[in-house]
Amino acid sequence: MAEDILGDATVITLPLQDDGTVIVKQSDLAKILPTIGTSTGDWIINGTDSGVKAQAPSLTVDSTTGHLMINGQDSGVNVVGPQGIPGVKGDPAVTIKVGSVTTGDTPTVTNSGTATDLTLDFVLPKPVDGKDGDTPTFSIGTVTTGSTAAVQDQVSGTAHTLNFTLPQPDMSAYTNTADLTTLLAGKLDKTSLTGYYTAAQMDTKLSAKADLAMIANIADKDTVQTLSNKVDQLTTQVNSQAQTMVKLQDQINQALAKISTLATSTASK
Repeated sequence: MAEDILGDATVITLPLQDDGTVIVKQSDLAKILPTIGTSTGDWIINGTDSGVKAQAPSLTVDSTTGHLMINGQDSGVNVVGPQGIPGVKGDPAVTIKVGSVTTGDTPTVTNSGTATDLTLDFVLPKPVDGKDGDTPTFSIGTVTTGSTAAVQDQVSGTAHTLNFTLPQPDMSAYTNTADLTTLLAGKLDKTSLTGYYTAAQMDTKLSAKADLAMIANIADKDTVQTLSNKVDQLTTQVNSQAQTMVKLQDQINQALAKISTLATSTASK
């Protein structure tokens, strides 16, 4: 079946199917569908410029003449109306500033200025005294040793009792038990030395004693010499014990200082 689509020209033949439909290929549609010319903007039908614009013209208004411009061309048509009647003058601008700020029983805001120059005075509510708080008290409860440092707060009303658990200090870096036992072997406890004197005390006591040469006329020289020897021996023993005690005290002080440093470091963590 042949059909005349564009004027007298038969541009396409559409075969009629048995079911009454026709088959149109995409290449056949390209022959009959119109396109738009890139330079003119006209419809191009079957390769021919129809002279009909495919795109609406751009409309603008010339700000100087008031004429309607179509695609940049002056149409000569004035689309700007005459100047209207001036409107009523508006109210002057309103200024706002803050005036006084006081306290009172009821919050209010009043204008002490004019209608166009406002001065707003504020009355704020008086502050209400709060309830007096309770002053807590703190005291140290028990201080024990354990594997982990901890502080337990036992609260009774406003009283707080703090119970501390301090880590057991590691004494492995210090003198072990066997070495300490050997070091203290043969040493006397301080309480056992109360009957003796320090070297300074002994010097004081002996300063007023007579030298053996001064008592050479004493008949029992052997007794005096024996006593002098015993005094010398006792002085030597006292001096030796005093030196030993000083060394032992230094070692104890060093150990206590290390323990104090370790406890302080552990508490700060």
